[in-house]
Amino acid sequence: MARPPGPERPLYVRIAMSLKARILAGHYRPGERLPSEDELAGTMAASRGTVRQALGELRDAGYVVSRRGSGSYVADPLPIDPLSPQSGPVYTGFLDDLDNEAHHVRERTRVQDTLRADRALAARLKLPVGAPVVRYRATRLRDDVPYGIATDIVPQAVADRITADVLAASPTLVDALTLARRQVAESLQRVEPALLDAEDAERCGASPGDPALAITGIAYDAEHVPVNAYTLTVIKGYGIGLHLTRVQPAS
Repeated sequence: MARPPGPERPLYVRIAMSLKARILAGHYRPGERLPSEDELAGTMAASRGTVRQALGELRDAGYVVSRRGSGSYVADPLPIDPLSPQSGPVYTGFLDDLDNEAHHVRERTRVQDTLRADRALAARLKLPVGAPVVRYRATRLRDDVPYGIATDIVPQAVADRITADVLAASPTLVDALTLARRQVAESLQRVEPALLDAEDAERCGASPGDPALAITGIAYDAEHVPVNAYTLTVIKGYGIGLHLTRVQPAS
């Protein structure tokens, strides 16, 4: 089913996305009281009814709880872990944008190995320290032109579903998760500068030490269970576009 473009999304959806972005960026912390409906209505140039509908969306998704006579609060714990430390802006969006892009994207020279989760990885995937995980690495191509290196680390229980047939039929590891019935429903990622090491540079036809962007994140299924700790290292020269819209006050 096609969704409407950004500016045509209902205002309450855009308000919910804006509030969710602030929560995931750490500007509103778990357990913290949100501004009142009147304050949000003034800030968002919307009616109280629209704000109430947006808060209802976030409440249904597990990001907000309401306390009678007290207001709305950030859920504690949240369904997914916010970025830590507090980040700059978090840009929220719909995963079907990525699904559309996936028609042009595939991976080659995919390799995999089994690791034991260290403390940091175990925390990201919510596993015991030392739990087995499977790491997949591949060169990522768009329209058959290399643009980066994809590293995906999934729990062993998830990897067991990604059979050789599933992997062969999947242009990317994200597609493999879908075929394995662990489709990504939500993802939170951080973008930071990086430098290509010799191995990644060789895979992409670049030079060691070239500047790159490292997109690092956690992907969750519909039950808010982490299914993938990933890094996409994007080489220089590959453009990523953002379509940003502003909600204009009613005249």
